[in-house]
Amino acid sequence: MLLRIKKMIKRSMISGLLAFYYFVRAIYWGTVKVIVRLWRGGGLHLVLIGEFVSGEWKRRSLFREDMILKSIPLFVDLRGKSCLDIACNDGYWSFRLGRYGIEELVGVDLGEQEILRANFLKTVFNFPSFQFKRRDVFKFLYEENDSTYDIILLLSLIYHLPEQTDWEKFFSAICQINNDCLIIDSRWFDDEEYWYDKTSERTIIRTENGIVKKWRPKLKEILTILNKSGYKEVVELNPSCLLSDQKEAFGDGDPYSKQNVSDYITNNRTLLIANKRKALIPDVINNLHVHQFHDKESGTSTQA
Repeated sequence: MLLRIKKMIKRSMISGLLAFYYFVRAIYWGTVKVIVRLWRGGGLHLVLIGEFVSGEWKRRSLFREDMILKSIPLFVDLRGKSCLDIACNDGYWSFRLGRYGIEELVGVDLGEQEILRANFLKTVFNFPSFQFKRRDVFKFLYEENDSTYDIILLLSLIYHLPEQTDWEKFFSAICQINNDCLIIDSRWFDDEEYWYDKTSERTIIRTENGIVKKWRPKLKEILTILNKSGYKEVVELNPSCLLSDQKEAFGDGDPYSKQNVSDYITNNRTLLIANKRKALIPDVINNLHVHQFHDKESGTSTQA
C-alpha cells in the first residue's frame, strides 16, 4: 500500500513539473511574440523564433535565407571564426550564420530599436558571445574600431549609402581589419533599366543637411575597388541557382517586391566573396565566376 502511494506521489510530481514547464514555456513564447510584434515595425527582416514568424517581408526573407545559407558555407568555413556584421539590423543574418559555428561576432547598426531587438534575440537564440552595438558605420570603421575580424558581412547595404561616399576609403578600411574574407550581397545597376524608379523614396536618403542620392553600384566598379583595397580574389555567385523552385521565387517579376527574389534570378543581384588570399575554388555549381586580380593591374582575369 505504501509503495503504491509513493508511486502515485512520484507520478503527481512528474505531472506537476511537466505542467509547470509547459506553463512557463507558454508565457515565455507569448512574451517573445508580443515583443517582436511591437518591435517589428515595417523593417526588412522577419524574426523567426521557434515556429513563430513575423515581419511583412516574410516571403522574400525566406527565399533569401534558403539561397544564401546554402551558398556561403560552400565557400567560407565559419567554424571558430570572428565576424563583423556591418549594418546588422536586428541580427537576422548574424544569428542564421552563427549556427554554422561563428565563435565571436560584433554587429553594428545605427538603429536604436534594431540593436535593442538584436541584444534581446541573442539571449533567445543563445549566442552569449555576440555583441551588438549602436554605431554609425563610417565612424566605427574610421575612428572607433581597434579589432580585426576573420569574416566581414556587408549584406544589403552599399546601395543604401550616399553616392558621394569615398568608396576606396570605405573598402580599404574594411580590408585593413579583415583577416580572411568579405561577403557582399548587393544589387547591381549596370543595366540602366533596372533602376526604373528614379524618383521614389527608395532612391534617396533624408538627412539633417537635406536629401542625398543613394549609390548605384556597378559590379565592375566594385571589383576594381576591391582589387585596389587589397583583396586578391572574388568569388561571384548567383545564389538563386540553388533555389528548388525558381518559378515560384520569381513571382510577378517586380525586382522591388516583398514577395519574390526576381532581382537575383535576373542576375541584377549577386553574392560576392572577396578573399584576402587566392584559393582553390571548386566548380561545384552553375552561375559561379571567380575573379582573380593581377598584382600590378587594375583589371581582373575571370575563371568561369
